[in-house]
Amino acid sequence: MKNKLALALFVTTTLFAACNKKETTESGVEYKVISHEEGSRAVATGDMLLFNLRIATEKGDSVILETYSNNSPRYIPADEPVLKDVFALLSKGDSVEIWVNADTLFQKSFGSPKPANMVEGEKVRFIVTLVDVFSQAEMQQKQMQQMNEFIEKDSAAFETFLATKQNVQTTTSGLRYIVVKSNKGKQVTKGSKVSMMYRGTLLNGEEFDGNMSGDKPPFEFTVGLGQVIPGWDEGVALMKEGEEYTFIIPWKLGYGERGMGPIPAFSSLVFDVKLVKIN
Repeated sequence: MKNKLALALFVTTTLFAACNKKETTESGVEYKVISHEEGSRAVATGDMLLFNLRIATEKGDSVILETYSNNSPRYIPADEPVLKDVFALLSKGDSVEIWVNADTLFQKSFGSPKPANMVEGEKVRFIVTLVDVFSQAEMQQKQMQQMNEFIEKDSAAFETFLATKQNVQTTTSGLRYIVVKSNKGKQVTKGSKVSMMYRGTLLNGEEFDGNMSGDKPPFEFTVGLGQVIPGWDEGVALMKEGEEYTFIIPWKLGYGERGMGPIPAFSSLVFDVKLVKIN
């Protein structure tokens, strides 16, 4: 208990001493405390930190990232390789200014060389405000809660969308499909190489991909080999050459909990598809 109190007193003293004065960590990172929230939660090893921040080049003040204006804070681990010594001094609500050598920052934090427009030895200047602090357990709980909220939102939108459609059929996996145009052509089988025209949208109608406009060639893949999302593999296997379907694909049969590009995580999808040819 005495050790914890001594550590808290040391950190508080260090922060106040640093206010309006530039300090340097043992690793060579310069910082200056702008403000300190006495008695608030201190950062611990392994924590995940939520920051509002402004990152800019020191020379020219070219902004790399800024979140204050639209209040869209970013998560950064307390053990971030370059800034961890400064983060260890902070408490929730603190604001601090940090200067880091650009080469060091980009190589150790981003795993890439600094941008070509930055001169040798130039520094990157951070202004950060620690919005909140989460332990690993708290972060896992927060992520689980957020995941459940995403799933519930998508589920409600999925049911609302289905209510507007007729002649919807359902497979055992949960894939929904509508036969828009049937045909007596050749049936797809596992291993068939198919050419497809398609239009993909979110449940709200926002288009994210497609080639229906004719400015792109038909999309080709081999059915049943996992070259496409599960909903496509299963849905196209139901089709005959020349047929047109609408697939309504639950997120588990789409891009899942990670999403892809413009497709958010936990998003059910709608595809209007035409099987042009079985090769």
